[in-house]
Amino acid sequence: MRAARVHRFGEPLVVEEAPEPSLGPGEVLVEVAYAGVNPLDLWVSRGTVAGGSQPLPFIPGAEGVGRAEGRWVVVRGAGVGVTRAGTYAERVAVPPEAVFDLPEGADPVQAAALPIVGATAWALAHRVAGVTAEDRALVLGASGGVGSLLLQVLRSAGVRAWGQTGSPDKAAFVREQGAERVVVTEAAGLAEAAAELRPTVVFDPLGDGFTAAAIKVLEPYGRLVLFGVSAGASHELDLRQLYRKAVSLLTYSGTIEPVERVREATEAVLAELAAGRLRVPVQEVLPLEAAPEAHRRIEERRVCGKLVLDVRATGGGA
Repeated sequence: MRAARVHRFGEPLVVEEAPEPSLGPGEVLVEVAYAGVNPLDLWVSRGTVAGGSQPLPFIPGAEGVGRAEGRWVVVRGAGVGVTRAGTYAERVAVPPEAVFDLPEGADPVQAAALPIVGATAWALAHRVAGVTAEDRALVLGASGGVGSLLLQVLRSAGVRAWGQTGSPDKAAFVREQGAERVVVTEAAGLAEAAAELRPTVVFDPLGDGFTAAAIKVLEPYGRLVLFGVSAGASHELDLRQLYRKAVSLLTYSGTIEPVERVREATEAVLAELAAGRLRVPVQEVLPLEAAPEAHRRIEERRVCGKLVLDVRATGGGA
């Protein structure tokens, strides 16, 4: 079968023939049609997830859609693409707890792109931040996969939400995802640009100076939800601002979510997708051969929303 594999951590993926998966007790064989591409897959390929303990060569891909036992299914969780072979392959063996029925009427491409970003957005809004219609939310990195879905989840919950991006070219895209207003700024200008909103909650996947700026702009008793550090993993904070405002610092890491929480959030967003209340902004569907290019685009921040691999298609890629 064809698969995209990591041979050495930090090197580009190699699309090649790979051994067929072997089924363990109770496992399900999925004929993969589409695989969502996520920053998590890039981190796995760099060896920075699970301590780089994955056996090489390794097949990444933590979500996807395909056919199993005569039905369409969604794959996500239980270590798929993280500690065990993933969906960047024509076939994958997965534990039953990683399998979800594709809701009737749901588009397979959308469903392949949804599980990680959608379930993360749902968990951030409802379980971590516990938003209500009284909240005013600022979403940093709002053009990303999670940010774009988070704006939609917040809108469905009746929350007034603004989105931040560092690129003027992405402002229209962020607005289309449900942002009441888009602030185009880097960290240094964030507090001033978002001051009018007076946010009660800030969702931060960026870190670095953005986290300090988020604390500055938050209202007293506000919540800062940190779920990534794509702009930088360290920054000096003024802790007096943090405690004098009684800001709650909340965090989320999908890589350690218990199976039952993953299933709850994934089932919730699949139902929202089927009902037409969520739509994943898929920038492009690429053939499996373009998996290395998809990772390059993520690394270079050339993606609005999500990329999806068509595992069945052949072609040279972009």
